[in-house]
Amino acid sequence: MTTLILNVDRDNDFGDKAGISAPLVGYENCYNAALKLITADPEDSDANALFGAIKHYESLAKKGESVEIALITGDNDVGPVSDERLSNQLDLLFSEGDYDDVILVTDGAEDDYIIPLILSRRKIRYVKHIIVRHNQNIESVYYYIVKALKDKKLINKFIIPLGIVLLTYGIVSLAFILIQVVASKSFSVDPSLGAITFVTIVLGAYLVEKGFEMGKSVRSLLASLREYAQETRILFLSYVIAISLLFVGIASSYVITRSTYHNPLDGVLIFLSMFTWWIYGAFFARETGVAVEMFVNNNRTGIFRILYGLMFSLSIAFIVYGMINYIRYVLAFVSFSSAIISIFFLVIGLIIAMLSSMVHRYFSERADSSSLPANAQQPGQSGYYDNKFEQK
Repeated sequence: MTTLILNVDRDNDFGDKAGISAPLVGYENCYNAALKLITADPEDSDANALFGAIKHYESLAKKGESVEIALITGDNDVGPVSDERLSNQLDLLFSEGDYDDVILVTDGAEDDYIIPLILSRRKIRYVKHIIVRHNQNIESVYYYIVKALKDKKLINKFIIPLGIVLLTYGIVSLAFILIQVVASKSFSVDPSLGAITFVTIVLGAYLVEKGFEMGKSVRSLLASLREYAQETRILFLSYVIAISLLFVGIASSYVITRSTYHNPLDGVLIFLSMFTWWIYGAFFARETGVAVEMFVNNNRTGIFRILYGLMFSLSIAFIVYGMINYIRYVLAFVSFSSAIISIFFLVIGLIIAMLSSMVHRYFSERADSSSLPANAQQPGQSGYYDNKFEQK
């Protein structure tokens, strides 16, 4: 009667950190695996759990029991993926060895999810948990909090959701405070409510930033922008101008809307119609920078496509502007004379769209014909049918 002492690493720290492939069977193999992992990461509890299994193996072997020790590992994608890998390794273990029962040795409750998988194949004699002891003081608590902020599994499961909840609560609370201030026309705020709102926003933003590593993303974006600006100064300047035009457009459209709207829906339509031209202006600035960059670098093949894109986007701007203002007429926000102007803009947009399509087709056909070899002849040209008869 042989008992298998089984150690489980459900999240595959042995594979990810020490490069160990499972299943491993035998005292020496398991001892070397535990040594590799604790050398790679002295703070990993899976190494301690395997050393605990090895010690348990030694104690049972001294009593004269027939025992064997093995290690199986899952996957860092803890769940169905890791459990399927564990299931396959269990089948491999029990097919190659004759074991009557199993002693499960783990480092915590997460690995206990494998118990049903083992019970479907062999009976479990008992389960032994290896708990790592540590000093319970303030310094240790701080240390474990810092370690938790670096643990990807804890970040995905707890820190990111907690951060989103705190940030959402803080933003909603701040919105209610602002609404209350505007409604009462008083700038007095309950200090306790303001403090809770401020703390939840700051703490939530910190946890979300840590979870998604936004600081690294922002630094990477700034570095790429710096490199991009050094390599293509003209194109970078065009992007700056385009973004600036968008911000100016938002402010300008808002000012015009405040002075002309009749109700909130009309205000939204006025803002969209005004902002349409600023969007086209930003697009024009960006495409102009691309065209200048191509011209400077003697890459003039794509300039025609940019000009066609500018014409076609201009037609879209006319159509959108005219359509929005015609909707205002349908909703009785403007007079019939304004509707006539809206229809005029729609017609202009359609004409520009058709002209841009015709020009694009004309130059595309010219480009295709100019790309043919000089001695190539189309069907119907002189010599084409003569060649056909000569082949026959």
